[in-house]
Amino acid sequence: MNRDASDTDIDAQLEALVIRIQSGDATALAELYETTIGRVYGLALRILHQPPDAEEVAVDVYNQVWDQAQRFDRERGPVMAWLLTMARSRALDRLRKLGRHSQQRQQHLQASSPTYSDYEQVPVVDLLDLTETSQHIHAALAELTPAQRQAISLSFLEDLSHQEIAERLATPLGTVKSNIRRGLLRLRELLDEHNGQHG
Repeated sequence: MNRDASDTDIDAQLEALVIRIQSGDATALAELYETTIGRVYGLALRILHQPPDAEEVAVDVYNQVWDQAQRFDRERGPVMAWLLTMARSRALDRLRKLGRHSQQRQQHLQASSPTYSDYEQVPVVDLLDLTETSQHIHAALAELTPAQRQAISLSFLEDLSHQEIAERLATPLGTVKSNIRRGLLRLRELLDEHNGQHG
């Protein structure tokens, strides 16, 4: 209950900053940056693996916020989700532009006996990018157990740490890690099977 209330308070604070940005308040942009840069940069770094690239993506995100603040729609989700969506999109675009995408994909597919830590470090977005069709992604996710799907969704969509997911779900940390690990393994198998059939 306390966490839910806290999340609601944070959402309201961030939304108030965006409203100020919509009216041209540069101070509000600075406050939004200070409050959210950790998660925006963290997500970009998970995808790009290179701090300079992640920093450029983060700068681009806040420039986009300044230019397109009017596009924020609270009905589509909270401010943090909006920021992370932009960060993920820009990071993926940059990854492809830098030409590391195919190389990283090949490295993941050639891993012979992946360890627990290997799969913990692979961003879900890299796994999802093994197929270009969202229909197959959703179909693969539907094959996971509800616990696995929920844990992976919180990790990917909300960029929560394993500890934060455990707190959100009131689930032991070890169980959360296990659900993510097994879910990612299963997701990889399903997507690899699809690519093998359509390769």
